[in-house]
Amino acid sequence: MSSDVRPGRKPCSSSRGSLGIVTVVVGHLSIFSIMFISIVVGLGTDYGIYLLFRNYEERRLGRSPREALETTAMRAGPGMLSGALTAAGTFYVLMLTDFPGIRELGFIAGTSIILAWLSMMTLLPALVLVTGRGHVERRHETGPQSVRLVARVTRHPRVVVGLAAVAGALSLVALRGVRFDYNLLHLQARGTESVDWEERILRSAGRSSFVALSTAGSLSELRERVAAFEALDSVSDVESVLSLIPTDQETKAKILAEIAPIVAPVAVAPRDGVDLPRLLAAVRALRQRLDLAVGEAPFGHDRDEVVALRDETAALARKLEQAAPAAAPSLATLQDQLRADFARTLGRLKRNLHPTPIGLADVPGELRRKLVGESGRFLLQIQPKVDIWDRNGAERFIRELRTVDADVAGTPVITFEAIRYMERAYKEGTLYAFLLVGLLTAVIVRRTRESVLATISLVLGTLCTVGLMFAFGLPFNLGNVFGFPLILGAGAEFGLNVVLRYGEARLHGGPRLPRSTFFAVLVNGLTTVAGFGSLMIAAHRGIFGLGLLLTLGMIATLAASLIVLPVLLRWTEPRTTAVVLVIEPPPPKRAAA
Repeated sequence: MSSDVRPGRKPCSSSRGSLGIVTVVVGHLSIFSIMFISIVVGLGTDYGIYLLFRNYEERRLGRSPREALETTAMRAGPGMLSGALTAAGTFYVLMLTDFPGIRELGFIAGTSIILAWLSMMTLLPALVLVTGRGHVERRHETGPQSVRLVARVTRHPRVVVGLAAVAGALSLVALRGVRFDYNLLHLQARGTESVDWEERILRSAGRSSFVALSTAGSLSELRERVAAFEALDSVSDVESVLSLIPTDQETKAKILAEIAPIVAPVAVAPRDGVDLPRLLAAVRALRQRLDLAVGEAPFGHDRDEVVALRDETAALARKLEQAAPAAAPSLATLQDQLRADFARTLGRLKRNLHPTPIGLADVPGELRRKLVGESGRFLLQIQPKVDIWDRNGAERFIRELRTVDADVAGTPVITFEAIRYMERAYKEGTLYAFLLVGLLTAVIVRRTRESVLATISLVLGTLCTVGLMFAFGLPFNLGNVFGFPLILGAGAEFGLNVVLRYGEARLHGGPRLPRSTFFAVLVNGLTTVAGFGSLMIAAHRGIFGLGLLLTLGMIATLAASLIVLPVLLRWTEPRTTAVVLVIEPPPPKRAAA
């Protein structure tokens, strides 16, 4: 039984070191940085896989375990280091953004990638050397073996490049159809009760249940701000302590004082019996008057209302005629209920004919604590008339509120500002990542042609990712858009290893893309897909969308690196032209005649 470590056996990586650094430096994990575990599982094993595949290739050439590792470190080490720097760098550039959650993710994920590379370059070679000591592999080949698929594909460069160009063009067209969804409710898990109720309120009322908040230092300032907020088109209502204190109390008190002499002597007389014939005559007379009103009313909405009232009155008259004496007990009960209700209402009116003014001290304690702070400032709760989960609605609502109070706060304001910061952070992070990848590629490869081709394949893979998003109906949202720096980092790592092995083969001979490098990149891509794809088991739609985007991006960039990039490298390879000098011998001299 052989003790040699073969590339089919995946190296095991631990994230304890990463968690230790997170604990010491950051001290916590957020909803963004908690995903670093799946990221490290997807990217952290790449460097060990490169090492194992290359070491296996060197062992099959007959080298001893130590010689194989030394050759692997010398020739494949730069590629593994460049891949780690590129992947970690695309995370570290996120630390340049303004959003704290994105900055923490950049530091934690970038540091985890470096630690994973360090463990793969120190601990894993020692394990390979220990387990492979004393074992001598038979020499099966005299050099690296090529991949049949790559050899066949490179024979048809025009077809491959043409298909890649078509895929890129279609992806550019599809970019217009991939919308950006700013609604944070669409990121939550389906069936969440709070989200369901919020969506019901939006459908029924056309506005959100979340309110904006403002404060005032005095009652006069409070009245001014309430009036100013209520005058805004995007505001439906403003709640404050003034909602509990009647307005225009002096004017209302004067009106009550004027009607007091009229209302005071009014009393409710004892109940009389129900006179059914008299009631029926009154209903018939009312119906006749409504007939005259229908004939004189102009056509339109008002006439329709009069017709409806006339028809209801006629129906009531018919029912009274049919019921006759049997309806008297029921009508007596109804009359008693109406008399009692009128008596209660009249009693309340009489008791309030001379009201006392209501002030702030009369507000119940629980409501006072809610609407008045300990410092004496008054709280305003501003209800939106627009959908604040829509980008345009939220922007309009907050812009208008800030014309009254520049320091307005509340959930709509916090959400809007967080979205704004996150959107800017994602755009800056993607730009920084692309610039960093291009710079590192140029520094590591040191050849303009190879650097440009590696960048072209990366751009093609990223474009095809957008095309796949359109095909899968996946929109951009605030949960998945920062996945593009990750795609750039991982995709650049694939292309860098292909280009570096191509340069090595050009110097030392052999196939341009040997089996070890091809399958190392392929296995790394598949493990990265598995690591990122694990996010798709989440019920949270934002995390699921991020996992789907990263999976599609890894597949697209992997195909561009293993199919399109080798073809471009071989197709654009400079041809050496041999100059052959042909020296013809002089013509023979003719004999003298």
